[in-house]
Amino acid sequence: MPRPSRPLTRVLLGLLPAALAAATPALAHPHVWIATRAEFEYGPDGALRAVRHAWTFDPTYSAFALQGLGQSTSGPVNPAALAALARDNADNLAEQGYFTLLKINGRKQDLGTATDPAMTVADGQITLRFTLPLKTPAPGTASLEVYDPTYFVAFSLADGDDVATLKGAPAGCRATAHRPKTTAPAPAATGMSEAFFEAMTAASTYGVQFANRIVVAC
Repeated sequence: MPRPSRPLTRVLLGLLPAALAAATPALAHPHVWIATRAEFEYGPDGALRAVRHAWTFDPTYSAFALQGLGQSTSGPVNPAALAALARDNADNLAEQGYFTLLKINGRKQDLGTATDPAMTVADGQITLRFTLPLKTPAPGTASLEVYDPTYFVAFSLADGDDVATLKGAPAGCRATAHRPKTTAPAPAATGMSEAFFEAMTAASTYGVQFANRIVVAC
């Protein structure tokens, strides 16, 4: 996963209001929280073809993003504005590899360009959805991780039984969610500053320890 070439706040949600850009430097790491769900899509031959992400952003970040669109979290949101923002997000996330690591039978899979981006708002929170097709569909045990190596964004699995769903999977396939055993400490408690995180590169492994994993065994 390459290191962001610009502030991750802009990578994730396109052009954000100046208020967010001004506020985030003062916040402790991480700056954004995202709860994830995933749908695994299989073909008739039993090969995994794509993963459909659903990312729900924390209320504060969602509010900033909607303000940037001239919208309110408590009222109706312009569908055209949300659709445009979803497309921008999907395009921007490509340079980060969509923060997605997918393996089948232990081998990393190459993913294609995101398709079908969409965005909705419910209970004051934005949810971004997009599909990542495998360049070469493959059968076998799949392992999906979504994380930010620099831990600017804290990804976690959403609550509920629908955190991982299967579409068209062969009979007997089962998805299991694995949550990290490590809980992120507050930077103040560890003596880590924002400079510590800003110095991270694409080879950083700090965020890996907080990665969630979904395993689909067939």
